Amino acid sequence: MSVISTSTTEASSAPSAPVIKSPPYSELSSLDGQDVQLIGWIHHLRIQSKYIFATLRMGTDKLIQIVIPMKVVKESSTQHVTLESFVRLTGKISKLPANKYSFLSVEMQVDKLDVLSLADASFPSICPPDAGSDVKLEKRHVFLRDEKFARITKCREEILQAIRLHFQKTECREIVPPSFTGVECEGGATLFKVQHPGKSTDKPMEAYLTQSSQFSLEMAVPAHGHCYCIAPSFRAENSHTRRHLTEFLHAESEWFGIISFEDHLQKLTEMMRGILDGLLDIGKETLKSLDAYDRVLKLRAMVEDILVLDHKDAIAKCRELGIYKDEETKTHFDERDDIPEAAERKLIDKLDRIVFLVRFPKEFKSFYMALDPEDSSRVLGCDVEVPGVGEIIGSGVREQDYERLHKRLLEAKLDPADYQEYLDLRRFGFGMTSGMGLGVDRMLTWILDLHSIRDVTTFPRFPGYLRP
Repeated sequence: MSVISTSTTEASSAPSAPVIKSPPYSELSSLDGQDVQLIGWIHHLRIQSKYIFATLRMGTDKLIQIVIPMKVVKESSTQHVTLESFVRLTGKISKLPANKYSFLSVEMQVDKLDVLSLADASFPSICPPDAGSDVKLEKRHVFLRDEKFARITKCREEILQAIRLHFQKTECREIVPPSFTGVECEGGATLFKVQHPGKSTDKPMEAYLTQSSQFSLEMAVPAHGHCYCIAPSFRAENSHTRRHLTEFLHAESEWFGIISFEDHLQKLTEMMRGILDGLLDIGKETLKSLDAYDRVLKLRAMVEDILVLDHKDAIAKCRELGIYKDEETKTHFDERDDIPEAAERKLIDKLDRIVFLVRFPKEFKSFYMALDPEDSSRVLGCDVEVPGVGEIIGSGVREQDYERLHKRLLEAKLDPADYQEYLDLRRFGFGMTSGMGLGVDRMLTWILDLHSIRDVTTFPRFPGYLRP
């Protein structure tokens, strides 16, 4: 805590009490009677004839009630103050009057006001709390200051802390992967293609923005053991659904020593437990401020009753529950059909449980997924599906056999030479790995029971939108 001593004009006079400059917010309540200097934004404002009653904001949920005599305002350089003005205040911390309640047990009685940046008086009308979703996107730079959205952004930080905490506790090493890649991972149709500088200036290389950091993590596993990363991934999908973005935050991991599919499902279950437990601890106050704490307790209980559902059984469930491939013609799904997003969400919502959807037909899953030893036409993949959102995690056991992997590459019309390093992992002591990719913002959408992924993403990117 730093202090600034005020000077005296006469040597004989007693020195003034020191002014504590920018004390930590957590210590303000203990500074009753102390002179302090605070810097922040005018968050709420109520002007009366003799006083201005306001709130100073120094960050999300870092608020203090302030009282400014009108005389002090008139002595300032601007002689008035507006909502969202950035100010420096000097004054005394004092306990709130009896039976009065605020953000803290204290308030600030202001002696001096310096308006460092006067906000335009039109601010309240730019993006009011009841603004529509289009306005909240167009005026994102203003909407970020909305109290609820600021808390959602804080909760996003806390879920990242919970994810990291779980991986640290389970001895998983964090790796920083590249965003540029020279090979496809998930599929060419949804890749962002970019020009990357080549060895000579006149011959650029074709590159892609990564859809997944899986390959980088798999390559790091033999050196470091279990690995994970939290990094952006990119999908050039022209999807305008409430759960898709073109750039999203991806938490991915690769685990070694996965001898059976059940080992993989156990890892997923432990991860779900760990993240929710961590969030309930780290984000307790934020969740309560969003009226979501009790909900997360219920979601945590759901982890103890996960339904493992084979893809073919999910098809049968769709028939049983009247979920159709074509609603108009009442056409049912065939056993090897891929269940599209809308039907998948409808199924999970009707089941109202966390579902591990497993053992998909190999034709619509990636070449690197291990074949099911009991049915080589299916793969050992698992999508984690949750009510209200659908898929939040894609995962699976990795193919361990060099020749099978080589064959699958050819079947996918990919050049094995481009994947030689990945193939080599199977030649040099393959670690029997499985892995997963978790959409952080999809998970947060589920946790907070919000309608759209855009409601939790600080700066969303989707087709037709790149601002701010």
